[in-house]
Amino acid sequence: MDFQTSILGRMNGFLYQCRADENYTMLEMTDGITRAFGYPADEIIGNRVRTFTSIMCEEDVPRMDEAVGQALETRTNWSMEYRLRHNSGHYIWVSETGGGVWDTDGTLLYLEGSIINIESFYQRLDAQTAEMRITASKTAEILHSLRYLKLLAVNAGIEAARAGAAGQGFAVLAGEMRNLANESEATARQISQAQRKTA
Repeated sequence: MDFQTSILGRMNGFLYQCRADENYTMLEMTDGITRAFGYPADEIIGNRVRTFTSIMCEEDVPRMDEAVGQALETRTNWSMEYRLRHNSGHYIWVSETGGGVWDTDGTLLYLEGSIINIESFYQRLDAQTAEMRITASKTAEILHSLRYLKLLAVNAGIEAARAGAAGQGFAVLAGEMRNLANESEATARQISQAQRKTA
């Protein structure tokens, strides 16, 4: 097995060449389209059974058109993320990098590029975001509890003052409670601010 065939066989996605038309009519596709998305390549090549845009999330097609159009105008590559519908019906996030190919006269011949399945990345990102939401919720609960603890410390200090000499030990305890609450609240607020910055 040659190097390119071996690498393409491991690729969680596919390479393509297509026309620069409204359907991105596929001229060539590697078999990763079948492995990653469940469609036989010969169903999409030449729009024989379905067009490539028909398996894109409808909301993402205008963004693709804009990205491709801008890249062709400047003769640069485009790179974007969007969703492809798997043959079983669910959407998969992909990352595409592509560009135009011109002949020596400057005539656009076709588009070519790679499309990679990045769904696992989005799933990890979503899981991390969910964990951050849970942590943020717990931080809010901690801040609420600390405010209550500070109120208890203030009340304890008042009662200790009323008790005079007999309440000196209680006054020390109330002061320690207040200091602990203040320090813990400052830490919790720092965590909360850090979470908002990364959200």
